[in-house]
Amino acid sequence: MMRRTLALCLLLAGCRTGLAGQPDPAVWGAPSRNGTPSNVRIERAAAAEGERAPVLALLEGELAQNFEQLTSDAVEEPAYYLGYDLTDRTELWMVAEDGAMLRDQIDRDRAVDVDVRVGSVALDNSHAVDGDYGPGNGLGSGLPVALGDVELSLAQGLWLDTDAQYQQALASYREVQSAESLKTDGDAEHPDFSLGKPLVHIEPEVQLDLAALQERFRPMLQEVSAQLAADDAVLESSVSFSAVVDNAYFVDSSGARVQSGSTRLRIIFGAVGQAEDGMTLQRTASFEAHVPEQLPDAQVLRETATRLRDELLALRDAPIADPYTGPAILEGRAAGVFFHEIFGHRLEGHRQKDDLEGQTFTDMLGQPVLPKFLDVIDDPTVSLLGGVPLSGHYFVDDEGVESRRSVLVERGKLEGFLLSRSLVSPFERSNGHGRREPGNQVVARQGNLIVSSRKSMSSKALRRALIEEIKRQKKPYGLVFKDIEGGYTITDRSGPQAFKVQPLMVYRVYPDGRPDELVRGVEIVGTPLSAFETIVATDDTPGIFNGMCGAESGWVPVSAVSPSLLLRGIEIERAMHDRERPPLLEPPTRALRRTR
Repeated sequence: MMRRTLALCLLLAGCRTGLAGQPDPAVWGAPSRNGTPSNVRIERAAAAEGERAPVLALLEGELAQNFEQLTSDAVEEPAYYLGYDLTDRTELWMVAEDGAMLRDQIDRDRAVDVDVRVGSVALDNSHAVDGDYGPGNGLGSGLPVALGDVELSLAQGLWLDTDAQYQQALASYREVQSAESLKTDGDAEHPDFSLGKPLVHIEPEVQLDLAALQERFRPMLQEVSAQLAADDAVLESSVSFSAVVDNAYFVDSSGARVQSGSTRLRIIFGAVGQAEDGMTLQRTASFEAHVPEQLPDAQVLRETATRLRDELLALRDAPIADPYTGPAILEGRAAGVFFHEIFGHRLEGHRQKDDLEGQTFTDMLGQPVLPKFLDVIDDPTVSLLGGVPLSGHYFVDDEGVESRRSVLVERGKLEGFLLSRSLVSPFERSNGHGRREPGNQVVARQGNLIVSSRKSMSSKALRRALIEEIKRQKKPYGLVFKDIEGGYTITDRSGPQAFKVQPLMVYRVYPDGRPDELVRGVEIVGTPLSAFETIVATDDTPGIFNGMCGAESGWVPVSAVSPSLLLRGIEIERAMHDRERPPLLEPPTRALRRTR
């Protein structure tokens, strides 16, 4: 069956001012020799040392016993690797609409991913056959387990699931061997796995007083949700708050022992309206934080609700954009989405060795892939940039490998890929980008993608350059993209190597000095190689987005940082939209106002 790889991202983030004020442009300098932007106020959190939790010892004991049996003469094909990854998650989820709470609860669950490998590091059951990354190959089960450290319950679950995962691994390995025997000789083989030096990394277990946060945010959510909905043109709206506390425990047969914790807090605004021609309109914003102290205060939330509502009303009256090719500016956050979608996904390691993938950049190491004034790194060790929390921060990836800064592009030349333990030649070790949502197989994923420029100017100068380019091309107008909802990219060979990004706030810029004009119904389309060739300059201020990215290994938190980009040419098309008439019945708000 033909498979199509789509990387889908919900990049719901706040404006480029972030959570702690506008990043200081003075700290956004040219990259240093090692590819890191110099003078950027980058903050890396140091992992504290903690005491081992009792559940880590339970996992160690069960792993030793089960791995001994899987390597004995009693099994058909001995396993060469076994890993247990337990995630203990507590989550507060609150949703308010029109001043009333729709959801207000705290949940907790525990799940273990059991990873069994048979074969060898060169070829094992994880080897993708026709682009299949599980489930059903012995990797990543997402087994629910008891909330408490009940030894018998945990042992029973691990025993049964390890056996089931081994059976699946064995069947997948036979399928892999059969498929490989039918292939012609091709390029150099990439190993399916790497063991490396086992990591011992023990952090303190993390906690948040979720009940206190629940009491604190309930009245705030009710107030700002009512404010967001305070116009009949807002058909649907909500404000949500989530706080996720994860404690993860990882052990494997090579000796890795990892205990790590993280907290992630998000406030998300969403509002939906409808134009007279039936087009659905939406505005979104979110705020991301690692700890409650980084969240915005009530006044910022009120201002956000008012701004989104006003922008939704403005979109109702805006004209529909015409198909267009010409000069444009992607402002920082939009530029971050642009790079994440059409560049970052194509540098993920597993895409370089899957025959069904387009492999856009696989054979381009050391060659120019971007303008020579651009550098790109991915650095999960960065926790804050300019005071703004980055969602893609973590200390250890989901394969027990310590995260590290990875140079991807330097002076426009491709220097590396995002690597999990499934390596890509000629690289010999993971760079700590093996990630997954519990229940999925690990693949290489982005963390904090950071783009920096050696050819920058002020935002005002960048706009002047846009107008000059409009005049040079004799175009009636150019475009400025201020906000983007998200997008997706096709990376496999079954379809065009294309991307589509959905901007929400797009303005026409006229060269004769007329005011900028808001338009709606826009989608950015294109192919990666041609899109990058049109980048001619950047500004000197980093834009930041935080969001959730969905791909083969599930949904993971990510960040991207980029200055605003001036493109010589960008292509937009009209977005598909419904033709349904707006509601015919009178909104309840009007009836309520008459009775008061």
